[in-house]
Amino acid sequence: MAAEAVVIPGGILNDTVILGILVVLGMIIIYLIIREVRIMKTANRTIELELEKDKLKLLQQHEAAKSFPFTRLSSEQIGDIRQVEDEIGVLETNIFAKEKLLETRLTRLEQLVKGRKLDNLLGNVNEQEKKVK
Repeated sequence: MAAEAVVIPGGILNDTVILGILVVLGMIIIYLIIREVRIMKTANRTIELELEKDKLKLLQQHEAAKSFPFTRLSSEQIGDIRQVEDEIGVLETNIFAKEKLLETRLTRLEQLVKGRKLDNLLGNVNEQEKKVK
């Protein structure tokens, strides 16, 4: 009776080990996905910052270009420009005065019309009251 049944395990990999390996692989895949998303966001932000730097450089170049032509003007040209600017200021003052005068006259006219309408309405009310009495 030396024939005893020897139980050999079903294999080195049982269900628990396979499940553990799958969980570890799943965690590795999730880690890689999260890492790629973070890298993409960082890359996008880097590109945005470079774009902003380029915009600032362009604005600085534009401002630098604007200052050069005025240094090349002669004193006669600058005098002419100032004379025209003074004339523009006088015209703006005259236009403002005319606009203000027009606004006040329109307001006065509106008030006169409103007063006449109210007088007419009061007259009509008085006539109606006399007819009723």
